[in-house]
Amino acid sequence: DFITHDATGQPILVVRGTDRVLRAFLNVCRHRSATVEQTPCGANRRAFVCAYHGWSYDLTGRLVGITDGASFGELDKAAHGLRRLRVAEKYGLVWVVPTALADGEPADLDIDAWLGPLAPDLAGWNMAGWEVQCALPIRPRMNWKLVIDTFLELYHFRYLHGKSVAPLFLDNITSYERRGRHSRFAVCKPSILEVENQPREDWRLRDHAVVLYNLFPNTVLAYTADHCGVFTSYPVTPDESLINVSILVDPVERAKRHEKYWETNQNLILAALDEDFTVGATIQANFRSGANKVQTFGKFEKALGWYHEDLTQALA
Repeated sequence: DFITHDATGQPILVVRGTDRVLRAFLNVCRHRSATVEQTPCGANRRAFVCAYHGWSYDLTGRLVGITDGASFGELDKAAHGLRRLRVAEKYGLVWVVPTALADGEPADLDIDAWLGPLAPDLAGWNMAGWEVQCALPIRPRMNWKLVIDTFLELYHFRYLHGKSVAPLFLDNITSYERRGRHSRFAVCKPSILEVENQPREDWRLRDHAVVLYNLFPNTVLAYTADHCGVFTSYPVTPDESLINVSILVDPVERAKRHEKYWETNQNLILAALDEDFTVGATIQANFRSGANKVQTFGKFEKALGWYHEDLTQALA
């Protein structure tokens, strides 16, 4: 199996070999730098063949074939494999660092060190066997950081999402926690008001709230009782971004519901994002007006303050 990914600005090829090991490479031929694999994803591939001159690579990234190879003399194939990237497969997600490794440099990625205190949380969601319900790109006319801002407060729901998702939640009732450079927060549903009268051993937060994680710097995970939304924002220009939206579903829960339920849920998420990004595009455009030299965050928006503090420190 393989998937290609270009949203970071680097051409990435992620491959699961016949040995079941996941590997990541720059999707660049070592001959003349053409893109090797041009399809978004696929399965049962035995090798990757560059469409430009036919150089071929096996599923471990080794150069295995050179057309008219005699013209290259004693070319060391071992030194011309696909450039490797650091990769980890954990918590139902794939994590890649899109910077090429030097020869002999290990490709292991300690994602737990990056996640820090959030690693046990992600382990607890037990998402390794979940399935992709949908995966689609959206191109908001917003800076990539402004896209993340839209996820970090519930203050706007009453006004912007009054006809979509706002009726599903208590108005502006959210619990925030800073977890290193990351944060987690719970957006409460009306049913949480009934929990106090139930035995404590029956309490389960995911039944009464959406639990979100802001994974620094560009990903938000949104967990409900039966699915997880994954939202990853990438810069295109200072005024435009690409957000990859994926909805992952627990197959056990999926079997309990009609397909119409999942379609309705997906459409509700996309409708709310459309509302966010329509307003967000006006914010992005209005930055140039000179009306505001700074953005003002209230106490309901403290997760935004944390996020931008961490961005400032990282950029420094």
